[in-house]
Amino acid sequence: MRTHHFAAVAAVAALAGGVFGYLVHPSEGSAAPAVPAAAPRHTSGTLHVALNMPASDRERAAALGFDLFDVDPDEVGALPKDGRALVWVGNTTCGGFEMSADAFGSTVRRLARDPRVYGWYLSDEPNPAECPGIVGRIRERADLIHRYAPGQKAFASLTDWTMTPLKPSATHLDLIGLDPYPCRSDASGCDPKAIATMVAQADRAGFARAMMVPVIQTFGQACSAGEKNWKLPTAPQLTNLLRQWDALLPHPAFDISYSWGHQSDWACPTLADSPGLQQVMKLHNTRPARRTPAPTGTPDPTATPPEPTATAPPPTPSPSCVATPDGHDGT
Repeated sequence: MRTHHFAAVAAVAALAGGVFGYLVHPSEGSAAPAVPAAAPRHTSGTLHVALNMPASDRERAAALGFDLFDVDPDEVGALPKDGRALVWVGNTTCGGFEMSADAFGSTVRRLARDPRVYGWYLSDEPNPAECPGIVGRIRERADLIHRYAPGQKAFASLTDWTMTPLKPSATHLDLIGLDPYPCRSDASGCDPKAIATMVAQADRAGFARAMMVPVIQTFGQACSAGEKNWKLPTAPQLTNLLRQWDALLPHPAFDISYSWGHQSDWACPTLADSPGLQQVMKLHNTRPARRTPAPTGTPDPTATPPEPTATAPPPTPSPSCVATPDGHDGT
C-alpha cells in the first residue's frame, strides 16, 4: 500500500466542502457517463477518512464512524458496507504520478459509474515553486474527472508552501486539504492558531471555504525513525483542535485524520495506537448532523413554535390540585 507524505517537510509548522467544480465539456464524439442515480447514504453530510489504513483495519475504523477510505483503484470493490472511496492516483510534492494521464483517463472512465467512488486524490503537498509544471498536470487530471465522471471530486492536499499558483482557476480542483500540525515536539501544548493561519492563507489564495477539507493531526514522531518534530496530541488536545476546525470550517465535504497507520520516517505513534484518540474521533464522526443557525431576525423553519398565549377567564374554583409543568432545557 502506498503511503502519503503529509508529515514529510521539517519546515512545515502548519499545513492548511461542497463542490467548486470546473466542468469540461466532453470532446466531440465522447459521451460522459451518466451520474449514478443512487449513491450510498453518506452523500448529504461530512465524510471521514483516516489515511494510511491497511485493508484489515477498515471494518474496525468503520465502527468508529470512518466512512471514506483511501484506496487504490483496484480496491474499490473491497470497501466496508456503505463505505466510499477516495482513490489515490497522485504524486507527492514534485514526484511522479501513480499513472500517466492516458492511463488515469481510462481508470476514471472505468469507475465513472461506480457510486462508491467519491473522488480522486490527485496530489499530496504539490510545490509549484520547485516544480511549476505540477499545476498543469493536476489540472489535466481534474479535467478528465469532470469530463468523464461528473459528480466525482478532484482533490489535492496543500501544505503551507505558496498556494496562489494552485488556485481553483489554475488547477480546476474541487476540494483541497489543509493540514496544519499544531502539536509540535518543541512546545508544551498544541497551538490552535496554526489552523486559523492556514485557513487564512487558503482564503488569500482564492479558495472558497466550501472547498477546504480539514486535515486533523492524529500522529506524533516519538517512535519514528526519521523526523522528531511533532507529537501525538492528548485526547483533550485533540478535542480542542476539532473545536477550532468546527469554528472555521463547520460543514466540510469530508475531513482527514492523519494518520491511522505508521509511516516509519514520518508518523509513529498514530491513531491506531491510541484508544483514547479513537474515542474522540468516534464522537466526532458519529455526532448528529449540525444545522447552520438561521440569521438573526429570521425565523428558523425547523424550530418548535412557542405555545400560544391567550387571555383566559378566571378558573372556576375546584378542590383539585394544580400541576406545574416540568420544563426541560434540551441541549
